[in-house]
Amino acid sequence: MENNLLMRKHGKTFYWASFFLDNVKMQAIYSIYSFCRKIDDMVDEAKNLNIAKKKLLIFIDAWNKGKPHPVINVLNNIPKENWPNQKLVKMFLNGQISDIKFASFKSEKALIIYCYQVAGTVGLMVCDIFGVKDKKMRYFAIDLGIAMQLVNISRDIYEDSARKRIYLPETLIGKHSPEDIAHPTKKTAAKIDLTRKKIINLANIYFASASQAIDHLPRGAALAVKLASALYQQIGYQLIQTQYQHKEKRCYVSNFSKLLITLKVITKFLITFQVKLKPHNKSLHKFITTLPDCHF
Repeated sequence: MENNLLMRKHGKTFYWASFFLDNVKMQAIYSIYSFCRKIDDMVDEAKNLNIAKKKLLIFIDAWNKGKPHPVINVLNNIPKENWPNQKLVKMFLNGQISDIKFASFKSEKALIIYCYQVAGTVGLMVCDIFGVKDKKMRYFAIDLGIAMQLVNISRDIYEDSARKRIYLPETLIGKHSPEDIAHPTKKTAAKIDLTRKKIINLANIYFASASQAIDHLPRGAALAVKLASALYQQIGYQLIQTQYQHKEKRCYVSNFSKLLITLKVITKFLITFQVKLKPHNKSLHKFITTLPDCHF
């Protein structure tokens, strides 16, 4: 029940899409979401960097030694074979560790590596829940995770600046302090808008790559993933239509829009026939070729 409530509160898009899954997969998705969310919160909600580091180290020790831990306990209601594997958890933790002393990204390469660590890995965890065995399918799961994280970053620019973090690469926006982003001049706000548009356009390239593989998932899972992808793309579309400002409110998709998008996705899903999976675009993984399950 706790896992369900956590996703309902913090993962509204995934919660909405999850109703197309069977109950076993639904509960497994809730557990994986809670697992990742609680690790993320250990860093984001810590009062200072030392506390965040200490909490992560305690978790890592428990995970490596198979000891009880409140975060690990959220996985207890799903079969062990659906638990995240060690290498993916390690990569996910690397992303969280980088957040502890994070300031800004120098380049698009650093951005994509980070998106892989904190979200591409989650896409791979979900692959394991859905029973995906084809290695080529995992390339596309990484793409979907990266795309969604790029949207998250585009949506949370103000919130991140309040935490002294800037996830917009310096190669796109130039060098700025978190204060510059939190309290932008008219010129800086215009640069943020342009950079956000570029990042969302990049996300859409990864969404497009992932979309062709979704039809090759089990039918219920395919519909749920299609819907989650469509809702995230809608968030990106809405962000492009708005101008960045101080104390920007978080962008959400209204329930009415969710309903319309759901009906559109279902209709298209029912009349779409599965086609042969095209080769993955290797260039999308040019920055992450050495990481687990990436294209090489």
